[in-house]
Amino acid sequence: MAEKHISTTALARLLGKESKELFILLTSGGWIVKVDNHWQLTEKGRFEGGTYVNHPKYGEYIAWPESVQHHPLLKLLPEAPLSATNLAHKWDIPARLVNLVLAEKGLIKKHIRGWVLSAKGKSLGGQQQEAESGIPFVTWPETILDEPALIASLLQVQGDAGLDAQPALDGHRVNNAVQRRINNWLYLARVVHARDYLLMWESDSAIADFYIPDVELCIECWADQLEHEQNRAAVISGELEKQQLYKKHKVAYIEFNNETIHQIDEILARELLRRGLAVY
Repeated sequence: MAEKHISTTALARLLGKESKELFILLTSGGWIVKVDNHWQLTEKGRFEGGTYVNHPKYGEYIAWPESVQHHPLLKLLPEAPLSATNLAHKWDIPARLVNLVLAEKGLIKKHIRGWVLSAKGKSLGGQQQEAESGIPFVTWPETILDEPALIASLLQVQGDAGLDAQPALDGHRVNNAVQRRINNWLYLARVVHARDYLLMWESDSAIADFYIPDVELCIECWADQLEHEQNRAAVISGELEKQQLYKKHKVAYIEFNNETIHQIDEILARELLRRGLAVY
């Protein structure tokens, strides 16, 4: 019985790796080459069992015997250039946010779609890549994980408790880790925002933790990090009073606390898009 052959993408899935990584590795290993925007097998690739398969819907593609998953070359995948997705897993933040951090440090630049490498990024070992769809992306060596400037930004994005006395990435003062993560997300996403913004009506006023003028949205933080019960009670009372004012004056607002802040990338991006502001 002939051995089953699978596509490169299916092989990557079998290995638990990103398909982009596998295409890069097979190219550097001399198994495949891109000709006129199509992947072609080399003699080396044919020798290792690669073949062409014609699919009625997807056309011709390269396929590999399942046994190739044990080939020594593929054991190099963990050391292959790191994509934003790989860095996201290592840093425990969304891949979209990884690219924003890299862009903020001047290592990559936003393209029409995707990302292109800067001279600074190239000096740190970044490599310009292109997906099969033609969208550009950048990969990085393992040494990128040790860059002090990136580590500092990463701690900011994660709202590290050791940064309590420091301002956020854009210089704004914040009172707790929840505010820090919101402020840094807005800054990295290039969303114009105000901190401690004064809202005034005829007989009432309130100070919003954050205010996004483009969509007239307030963001409030419920951070349970106060040492004294008396202070905590006063803060909660102030937040509840603010909620009542927002409802009374029909002010749009969204809230984050210690639990929901970990979903900020998904929640805030969706909320802004719903209001007509796309950040991705």
